[in-house]
Amino acid sequence: MRHGILAVLAGLMFATGGLSGAWTGEITDAEGSHGSAYLQLQQDGDKITGVTGPGKEHSWPIHNAIYTGNHLTFTVTSTDPESGEQSKWIFDLKIDGDRMEGTADGSRTGHSWTMNVILTRQK
Repeated sequence: MRHGILAVLAGLMFATGGLSGAWTGEITDAEGSHGSAYLQLQQDGDKITGVTGPGKEHSWPIHNAIYTGNHLTFTVTSTDPESGEQSKWIFDLKIDGDRMEGTADGSRTGHSWTMNVILTRQK
């Protein structure tokens, strides 16, 4: 019975845009350098769209978003405003209520890196 109630609540969250909204936090590399992180999501049933980047004014569209259980993955192509170089990103985040945590793997012209991501839903 308890598992059935949890499944219904999870289904309602998914169906009613449970991920929609602004999420902000930090992104940190292996050396401890960090920067701001921003994620704006819109959820309509099983379709998830949005943007991500260091802030609302400097963000790029997400693609291939998949949300299963408490797990969200998506890709992003960002462009450095100074050099014009593009980076490909793969985000892999676990959701726990109003918090997301996981990794963002980036790559650009022969370089790759992994960043840790922590986001909190803005209310």
